[in-house]
Amino acid sequence: MGFEVVHHGKDSPEEVRRKRIANHMSYCTHYRPKGLSIATACQVGCDALKGPCIDGHTLPDVLDQCPKWERRSLAEAEARADELERAFDRMEKVAPVINEWRSKPPIGKDGTVDCPICGGQLFLSQSARNGHVSAKCTTEGCVSFIE
Repeated sequence: MGFEVVHHGKDSPEEVRRKRIANHMSYCTHYRPKGLSIATACQVGCDALKGPCIDGHTLPDVLDQCPKWERRSLAEAEARADELERAFDRMEKVAPVINEWRSKPPIGKDGTVDCPICGGQLFLSQSARNGHVSAKCTTEGCVSFIE
């Protein structure tokens, strides 16, 4: 088992970017989840689990459900698409290093390697139960994920 970045079919990079921008524009500008918490994702205090934060654009009158709903702008959507592209680029660079580290016994270990992106230290941890790896670079904003 290895870590792999999944690409979106046969779409050109331009088409993938166009679809990402369109997707990001379907969200409310106040919706900004941090980590895995969707319930606290609304920056103006609405309940993102019950509100129209994600698909409000499809409702006949979204403001009835949330008077603060505001569609993300093109500039916001482009910035989020760019951020996502940079994240995918980082993951493609770090995947071979993680796969090499993962392949060395034992299964279920902790360690550090040089980060192939920034040269910092990449802290790695592998679950003994399922072999999944989590990683966090010492450089802020570089690589951080949990499989």
